[in-house]
Amino acid sequence: MTSICQYVFKYAASIFILSLLSALAFGQQSGSFVASDPATTITKASIDAESYFFYGGARYYAMRFGYFYGLKNDRHQLGMSLPFVHTIFEADYAGFENTTGIGDLKMNYLFVPYQKKNTIGLEKVTGSFEVTAPTGEYRLGRGAGTWLYKPGLIFTMRSSSEIVFYPEIKFQISGGDANSQGGSDGLPDPNDPDKEKRLQNLSVSLPMVAQVRDWDGWFSLNLMYAYSLTEQTSFLFLRTDFGAMIGTNTAASLRIIKFIAGQPRLNVTVQANLSFFLR
Repeated sequence: MTSICQYVFKYAASIFILSLLSALAFGQQSGSFVASDPATTITKASIDAESYFFYGGARYYAMRFGYFYGLKNDRHQLGMSLPFVHTIFEADYAGFENTTGIGDLKMNYLFVPYQKKNTIGLEKVTGSFEVTAPTGEYRLGRGAGTWLYKPGLIFTMRSSSEIVFYPEIKFQISGGDANSQGGSDGLPDPNDPDKEKRLQNLSVSLPMVAQVRDWDGWFSLNLMYAYSLTEQTSFLFLRTDFGAMIGTNTAASLRIIKFIAGQPRLNVTVQANLSFFLR
């Protein structure tokens, strides 16, 4: 299993490097998009290296590949992403097991019903809808084991040319019983791979993004609150992002999410991202 994992992640790294080179050669010019905008509708390809650490010792790592196509009117974007997952979980015989395979496929749609550029105050309202297909094996901690649906709204509120707020509200439901828990936003739960109840999660986040002109980058703080209607339990996370342009059309960022309060399951998430803006 170890040799297979090494081969797979070497293959993923090769794709990562080739994608970076092609993006640097064929992408669009910076200045026509804001890389730190979570509701951007620009066409882009992305690669995420993700690590999830749970209370109890279980953890998993993922390499996620995504492509998002935006219409030229900047009002619509369709996309999907698929992770390749390596899971380490505690098996029934009191040891840790390692499994590798694909995770759940995510499909995304963004729609902008209101937009007013270069203004102070409410600049944009974006509707979002995310559907997750159960392509990952939930018994091995690679998926939720059911369809997930998550509609939401993202508000872009500018206080200055350097400071932007992106308050966001989303509601997630599952089509059936899921291998997940209320505070992990539909992520598989490798500590307990059995299906539990249906998911009904309300989440609110309040990100503040500050542009750092000196190094063509940004920094953000985000307080994330989630409430599980199924379990009647609240969860609170703190998220920080650091990002910068590494070319005229390529952005790199690092995201760290830390559990603060609630019933502890997911402890720390670390995600590194490369986004290649193609239109």
